[in-house]
Amino acid sequence: MAPRLTRRARIPRPANLLLPSSPARLALRGGLDRPQPEASIEIHNYRVMRWDSVAMGVISAASTFLPVFVARLGGSAFHVGLITAIPAVSGFLLAIPIGQFLQRRAGIVSWYSRGRMVAHLSYALIAVAVLLAPPAAVVAAALLVWAIAAVPSTIGVVSFPVVMDGAAGPRGRMELMSRRWSIMGLTTAVTVAVIGQILDRLSFPINYQLVFVGFTLAGLVSYHFSSQFRVPPHDPPAPGGSFLGRIRDVVAIVRSAPAFLQYSARQLVYVVGARLVLPLVPLYYVRVVGASDAWIGIIATVQSLALLVGYLFWRRESRLRGTRFVLLATILVSALYPALLSLVDQLVVVAALAGAWALFAAGVDLVLFDELMKTIPRRFGVTFASVDTTLVNLATIGAPLMGAALAELLGIETALRIGTLVSLGGCVLFALAARRPRSEAGPAPVPAG
Repeated sequence: MAPRLTRRARIPRPANLLLPSSPARLALRGGLDRPQPEASIEIHNYRVMRWDSVAMGVISAASTFLPVFVARLGGSAFHVGLITAIPAVSGFLLAIPIGQFLQRRAGIVSWYSRGRMVAHLSYALIAVAVLLAPPAAVVAAALLVWAIAAVPSTIGVVSFPVVMDGAAGPRGRMELMSRRWSIMGLTTAVTVAVIGQILDRLSFPINYQLVFVGFTLAGLVSYHFSSQFRVPPHDPPAPGGSFLGRIRDVVAIVRSAPAFLQYSARQLVYVVGARLVLPLVPLYYVRVVGASDAWIGIIATVQSLALLVGYLFWRRESRLRGTRFVLLATILVSALYPALLSLVDQLVVVAALAGAWALFAAGVDLVLFDELMKTIPRRFGVTFASVDTTLVNLATIGAPLMGAALAELLGIETALRIGTLVSLGGCVLFALAARRPRSEAGPAPVPAG
């Protein structure tokens, strides 16, 4: 049966989606631009989403332990930074070509699920590479596998917003994403706690190798369910034209949506600061605080539980106070987190700060995704998603490496504080934009050609 929504929810229950809605109401909710899934299809999508979210919650634990694994193999701050930078390079170089390719394909769900499945095979391949490579080359071997997996991962990243938006429709978008990320957060909390204890009880590196094989198995489960999403079909543009001609079409389409461009510029500044500190946090745990694998698992568990609460809390706050309040409050606290972390070295305080940050980061996840999709015309959803991926990865390529360089030059604590200053610049831009009246017209019209 369909997931029950709270009484205060403004989003209709799936059973009510077949009730007639006036054109005015649909226009206010964005319904004229995006066809709504039928009730039976939405119920199916919610069921698929639940099980896929459980599997992805297990896989999400890898983001906690992969940087730690590379650090324990002897990797430097530069190597840890590459874990973030490599997928960013792939996204920057390939997102728009992949988006153009997918825009002309009707079966977006199959490309989404298969791309993610191939990417998740990398965890088992990293375990094998570390087993077979000579000791001096284990870090390079792991990073090589990670680089190869970045290509199919980009397919999943580009198609993700379109699949999720199509599965829920704009009226149920925040509801579905809140439930999805809540399930993932709860699953990740349990997973990282269990993995942290397993890693402490087995010898290195076999402990990490077994865990990474488990991540790949979860990826296969995720593929089984994610391939069952049902989304409204889109009309692919007619094939043809040169590569340069298609690029010019992309530029023309994006330029016709000023709301998307303005949003992307603000997001870009914030993302630079957030990505700058991304490789520094695990290094701070290992080198400054001296956290064990068990403590890292505890910290990640606290974060995952806080994310679970945050997705529910900020979804409610967005209904009561509006998305502008949620956006400004959450990005401000999230931006301050690295600087606050740099001031403490007690493991209990570190865990508490990590939990507080995750509570607000949940709101950032929800509201930025919703704000992005508000600026994207559905017909060109893959194209706009690929451009957004390219812009974000443009910031992500250099920022982690810059953070690693700052850590080596000035120290990890100072580099964390610099990341906070950059993110605060993004907060200022969002605050200035929030003072301007928001257009109720929705996304700008896009040329049909």
